[in-house]
Amino acid sequence: MVSMCDVATRAEVSKATVSRVLNGKGVVSANARQKVLDACNELKYKLNFNIQDLVLKSRTGATRNIAFVMVGKEFADPAYARLVDEISSQINKHHYHLMLVKITGQEKTIYDLPPVLRDERIDGILLTGDINPDTVGVMEAMQTQCVVVGNYGSHLLRSLGCVRSNIELPIFDLIEKMAKSGKKRIAFVEEDFDNYCVKQIFEAYKAALKENGLSFDKNICYSGERAFSGIFNTLKPVFCRKELPFDSIFCADLRLAREISHLIIGHFGLERKIDILIATSRPFNYYKLPVPTIYMEQSSEARVEAALQLLIDQIEGKKESQSITVN
Repeated sequence: MVSMCDVATRAEVSKATVSRVLNGKGVVSANARQKVLDACNELKYKLNFNIQDLVLKSRTGATRNIAFVMVGKEFADPAYARLVDEISSQINKHHYHLMLVKITGQEKTIYDLPPVLRDERIDGILLTGDINPDTVGVMEAMQTQCVVVGNYGSHLLRSLGCVRSNIELPIFDLIEKMAKSGKKRIAFVEEDFDNYCVKQIFEAYKAALKENGLSFDKNICYSGERAFSGIFNTLKPVFCRKELPFDSIFCADLRLAREISHLIIGHFGLERKIDILIATSRPFNYYKLPVPTIYMEQSSEARVEAALQLLIDQIEGKKESQSITVN
């Protein structure tokens, strides 16, 4: 088996230099780095990560593992898919290992958690999804550094660090575009008005209407029955009318906007011109609705970068838990 010493001998550098190159730690000249990589390729050297992890754990107490924990949601959910992609990229830059972990949100104690979380196999947690007080309590009981990614109330998160998005700016931009296109009666559609983030979006929507000289009308604000209930049944009677009470719709959730697009096509048919405009968000620019739509592009890069840096700073003892808002 080829050892790190063999690589150092072939590259004519120290073993410490080989370690710095392969672990991405410390300053190494471009020439020395290339010599190490060439030697690794020639010797077909591979790190034994089981040994590396054991040595690292014994020396520093660290595992270099960070868990991205999803509460009560699917990683494939379009609302989170881009987040997973960004976290994976940022984790690699910091030379940590990423673990994807799903929990239900019904966990009451640390013993209800998957072993990878409770058995000291990770250094920190990035947390998102349907977070509830029990989730927060279990995370606090673990005493593992944790940063929440997303818009949640401070009363819920308590001592946990958090990185939120400034949702007002993109919403103001969308409403302004709709107003400039001649739309004056902009409906608001959401599924669950009890959701903290939805409440923030609703307040931003009302403020944006006022900013653009448009009136707020609660009669064209529609909600579903509960989370994941959809919006089709709520809006179907409205779209069965001959005349619609609105000329455009703001719906931040692309999943709901898809349902609305089917209703719009059903209302106008395939022959009539569709003069209803939807404004919604999308995680990827190839997501398109079959009706006139303007999109709020979602970039998770700044949020993920801030969340991961905060978590690493907490792990390394450089910062205390705090809340950050990014644009």
